[in-house]
Amino acid sequence: MEWRVAGSLLQLRKQVNLVWPTRDKSSDGTIGDAGHASRSSDHNPWVHDSSGQPVVTAMDISNDPSVGLVSDQVARHLVASKDSRIKYVISNKRICSGTDGPSPWVWRTYSGSNPHDHHFHLSVKSNQSN
Repeated sequence: MEWRVAGSLLQLRKQVNLVWPTRDKSSDGTIGDAGHASRSSDHNPWVHDSSGQPVVTAMDISNDPSVGLVSDQVARHLVASKDSRIKYVISNKRICSGTDGPSPWVWRTYSGSNPHDHHFHLSVKSNQSN
C-alpha cells in the first residue's frame, strides 16, 4: 500500500510555500532514506491511518535566508504556538518536545548526527486527525 504524509505537515508545507514561493527545497524531505529505515524515525511510514494506509509523521523544511526563510525562526514560531499536534521540533542542534515529551516546550541540546542547521525537522503526533 502506498504511504502518505500526515495532513498537518502537508498544510504547513503549503503555507511555507505560499510565503516563500521561490525558496530552496534541497533539504526538504518526508519519507526517510535507507539510513532512516534502519532505525526508529518518524520519517518512516510506521503509523497507519484508519484505512490501514502507512503515514509519514515527519517533515524537514529547508533553510533559505536568501529569500527570508530562516528555518530556525520558523521552528521557534512552531514551538511558541504550542500546537497540540507537535511531537517535537529539531533545529540548529536543539530539540523541543511537545506536551507529551520530556520538558515540554523547552529547548534542549540535540546531539544527533545531523545538527539540523540546513533545515528544521517537525514530527507530529500519530493520531487520526493528522
